[in-house]
Amino acid sequence: MEVQCTSMPSSSSGIDSTISKLRQLRAELSFLPRTDGSCALEQGNTVMWASINGPGDVPSSKRLDEKLYIEVVYRHGQSNLCSVEENRILSSILEQTVDTIQYPHKMLAVTIQEMQSDGSEMAAGVTAVCLALLDSGIIMNGIFCGICVAHCDDTLILDPCRKIIINADSLFTFVFKSSAIDHKERTTRMVECQTRGVFEYATFEAAMRLARDASAEIFLFLRETMQRKLSIDSWMIT
Repeated sequence: MEVQCTSMPSSSSGIDSTISKLRQLRAELSFLPRTDGSCALEQGNTVMWASINGPGDVPSSKRLDEKLYIEVVYRHGQSNLCSVEENRILSSILEQTVDTIQYPHKMLAVTIQEMQSDGSEMAAGVTAVCLALLDSGIIMNGIFCGICVAHCDDTLILDPCRKIIINADSLFTFVFKSSAIDHKERTTRMVECQTRGVFEYATFEAAMRLARDASAEIFLFLRETMQRKLSIDSWMIT
């Protein structure tokens, strides 16, 4: 899936132009054995794996009486080094989206691994986690996705590759959540944001608008991916 979004430059934000094209997206679900849900997501040349185990048994030291205990591990590259910042952001997203009250005394283990890095890894990892959760069938109150925007030489660039990020003045990774209010119209709102570099607030607002517009296409990709999975699963059962 390759997406071209339209966005008008904004003189008030100091942005002369925007490059608003998402790299091609591909996803494979249920590819890891011995997991309750998994997703391999390709976003351009960036490849992220996400796996879900649980809800299941939890050590007594981590057990919560009133809700699900969530453990997140985000690994960079081929190393075993974990990122505190990415773990914090993902934990916050999951707490807001998974219906934790439904699973007291249980644990959910979420692992994200960078398999191939070519920019926007955190954003792709967030989207991969959402697909892995949907694959697992856990109860959720919405879906979410990650989108990265780079600001380079007065230009906003959607879904930047590594080469662009190296030369960027600032970098924004947004997480948007789509959910229904009272089972009616769906709404999209930003639930997390990670920033890097020095920027004006007007630049931040312009980047957020660009990312929000692109989120609609990624949410469509999530739904189409799940529809294909469900149709294949139904065919295998029959």
